[in-house]
Amino acid sequence: MMSNKITFSLIVTLLFLFACGGGVRKQDLSPDAYFEYAKKKFDGGDYVEAITDFTVIVLKFSGNPVVDDAQYYLAESHFKEGEHIIAVAEYNKLLSDYPQSEYRILAQFKRGMAFYEMSPRPELDQEYTRKAIRGFQEFVEENPGHDLTSKAESFINELRAKLARKKLTGGDTYRKKGEYEAAVIYYELVIKEFFDSPPAADAMFWKGHSHVKLKQYDEAQTTLSLFLEKYPEHKNANKAKELIEESHDNLQKTAKGDS
Repeated sequence: MMSNKITFSLIVTLLFLFACGGGVRKQDLSPDAYFEYAKKKFDGGDYVEAITDFTVIVLKFSGNPVVDDAQYYLAESHFKEGEHIIAVAEYNKLLSDYPQSEYRILAQFKRGMAFYEMSPRPELDQEYTRKAIRGFQEFVEENPGHDLTSKAESFINELRAKLARKKLTGGDTYRKKGEYEAAVIYYELVIKEFFDSPPAADAMFWKGHSHVKLKQYDEAQTTLSLFLEKYPEHKNANKAKELIEESHDNLQKTAKGDS
């Protein structure tokens, strides 16, 4: 692999070639010199040109130690250009073709980031959200002590909350249409699958609310009491207390009617 420090002779070579004819004769560049030329394009924000040059390096100098460096920055250039699908493919190529590369760990993380960038609003299809979660989980499992592990875990929590909001939205849609049984099913999914995410609190409250609407007062009391125990400061805490009282009153009326 190429050292981060450019040798004196490499600097001289680059300066000489820039001076010849007002530009660089790329075909005359050594692998290391060509990489540094492409890296300057990347550092300067010229990602389109960098993509071309890093691609040439990967193809032209196959087997040279500089190639995995070029492969990583090729993926990074596509990422910077917002071409996240292509970036994923290029990160995957580095991971499969150069498993010993010093960029392997960064490529793993950035692959997750590429999927993260493609993750859409909660109401849309969440295929890329799930792929981002899997990518970050793989990173955490394989690199538990890395500096980026806590950041990966934070992204996982954020993305899981997005999946939870999507299911919560499904429950809300049925509830607003008055289809409370279907709403309860969706809310239960949020509570079971995403119990540690913020939307779980809303799901538990609206599940209890839906039970009240269905006149399932025992279930309503159980759900809303648990809601208050877990989320006493929730914005709907007072409303939950009112619903518990309402459920209690209705159960008493039912008991009196049966006696």
